[in-house]
Amino acid sequence: MEKFYQVQIKRFFGSIVTIGYCGFRFLVEPSNPYFDYAFTFIFMFLLGIPHGAGDHLLIQKQKKDQGLSFSLLRFMGSYLAVMLLYGLMWYYFPKISFVIFILISIFHFGEFENEELENGAIQVFCQKMSLGLGILGWIIYFHYDEVKVVLGDWLWALPAALPIYYPYLFLLGILLGFRRKSMYRYLNTLITLILSCFLPLLPAFVCYFACCHAVYSLSDMSEHLQLNIKSLLAKLLPFSVLAFFMGFFFLKMNSNTDVIYYFFIFLSLLTMPHFWLMHQNVKKN
Repeated sequence: MEKFYQVQIKRFFGSIVTIGYCGFRFLVEPSNPYFDYAFTFIFMFLLGIPHGAGDHLLIQKQKKDQGLSFSLLRFMGSYLAVMLLYGLMWYYFPKISFVIFILISIFHFGEFENEELENGAIQVFCQKMSLGLGILGWIIYFHYDEVKVVLGDWLWALPAALPIYYPYLFLLGILLGFRRKSMYRYLNTLITLILSCFLPLLPAFVCYFACCHAVYSLSDMSEHLQLNIKSLLAKLLPFSVLAFFMGFFFLKMNSNTDVIYYFFIFLSLLTMPHFWLMHQNVKKN
């Protein structure tokens, strides 16, 4: 019975955390943003950042299986170089960089919702894009006023409001992404997204990104590396701390009045090499 409950908590972790935080905000002063910042920091540090901090372990195992040598220093240099190049793109071509980030996020979200990571088929690709677009579009639509504030005039003028039929289109995209073999991930994500409508943008995003997407990624990683989650997170802690301090200095170097905007930019800088490695190197093996 104890094992049963542990499995259910793992399967519906995102939903459970979202329910808990919705209840917490109902009991405390909802206009206090520091609770949201604390919630974001805790789950991004514990789950969000670590799910990308283990890329070197996956590449190391891949090289070992192929009988090739692995250099952590060379790996870190390549990782940081990709981040730097994408950072320069953000500086000189922010609109193009933003579009790239959105497209990467859509595909990456849709990819990890499915436990059977098939590649190559047009139908599978379209299904991943449909599901990823539905997830990201749903979060944006129900937090559109905050999204407008975050983006401001940095990129382009956004419309005052979005058409009322958009959520139905995003829901359709989510429904089209359903896979029976990944039913529990699907239900967990769906419940989390519905409940996140009652939360501000930051915690709503973190409930999905850290408590659903990152947990799926960490689960797959622990299975692939044959490590339990606690051991895996312990191995990833130094790299998570490094990423945290990089993010801290990145935010300090930029405007203090647009923290959330630069938070998403830094997240995109971490996402680019993570996405490339996951899709090009790990998924194909």
